[in-house]
Amino acid sequence: MSAGLAGFRRHSRPYLLDAAPEDGLTWAPPGLCNHVLWHGGHALWLADHFAIEPLAGQSELPEGWGDLFAAGAAPTAITDWPGREAVVEALHDQHLRVMELLSAAEQGDLAPSLPRGGWHRFAGSLLHGLHDEARHQGEMYSLVKQMRKAGAQSVDKKHSRSPLRER
Repeated sequence: MSAGLAGFRRHSRPYLLDAAPEDGLTWAPPGLCNHVLWHGGHALWLADHFAIEPLAGQSELPEGWGDLFAAGAAPTAITDWPGREAVVEALHDQHLRVMELLSAAEQGDLAPSLPRGGWHRFAGSLLHGLHDEARHQGEMYSLVKQMRKAGAQSVDKKHSRSPLRER
């Protein structure tokens, strides 16, 4: 069941990253600091923190990305961001890794590595992470809609299933 929930969560995120214009990836409305690229990377951090670390025993984020995308990070103070393609590729690769780990855990292959409290506690934490990730996806959607309303155009319209296709 956990693998099914985790599998559902990643469909729109790459489309939202692709829908943002290049100069809008690190734009945040006045008074806010989180931008589309940070929200996409924060999804990576969430899955790493709530799924990969507990099951694999260590973080698998690229070096430095934990600090960039962690809860409590200050995106407005950071100027050196990974590119869109690097984040999209990392989301794809991480999705496959999470599915692999969850499948192994559900089959009992990773039971000794589950955190204290076992499967029940892990499943509750995973659900919390998936919920938080969904909230950030909504933030990404809202930011891209604001950019579109302001007249910015997508740099990538190749995804016909994009949640932001013209209606």
